[in-house]
Amino acid sequence: MKQTSISNIQGISIISRKISIDNRGSFVKIEPSTQLEFPLTSVAFSINPQVGTLRGLHFQTEPYAEEKIVSCVQGSIYDILLDIRPDSKTLGMWAAVEISGENNLQVYIPKGIAHGFQTLESNSIVQYCLTSQYSEGHSYSINPLLYPQFVWPYEAHFVSPRDSSGINLEEAIQKYQISLTNIAR
Repeated sequence: MKQTSISNIQGISIISRKISIDNRGSFVKIEPSTQLEFPLTSVAFSINPQVGTLRGLHFQTEPYAEEKIVSCVQGSIYDILLDIRPDSKTLGMWAAVEISGENNLQVYIPKGIAHGFQTLESNSIVQYCLTSQYSEGHSYSINPLLYPQFVWPYEAHFVSPRDSSGINLEEAIQKYQISLTNIAR
């Protein structure tokens, strides 16, 4: 597994949110319909009261694989993206980026990219625009603590049992490959 820059992982892009500021405050506009290949089906929020909270690395297999646009609307997070697409030139590569309410960045994440983050500030709120509904039978977590290559900014005190007992990279690639084969039939 090799770290690379966000721009090197095929299909991932960083998007600047549109923001208007005046004496009343600010207005931020997110336009997922212009950035997603598939139709938007849901918007979700992750509210994280503690610094160091670690979530992920999550992905769903077909037919529920999802594109995502991830924004941090309050606070800040250290975001990690890991390519699990079997036919990708960047398979097994990962990248990290800090996104925050202040830097107004969003990350577009195509299908087949596992995603996770750690909060850098208390009360960080992460917004997801998603192209697929949640499916428990198709949802997986790669254990974010298995890989010393992931240099998390804080010690991982706040990790769910599901994430800390998640599968490894090889299993994730295999599960994603099987789902692609099944959907092609």
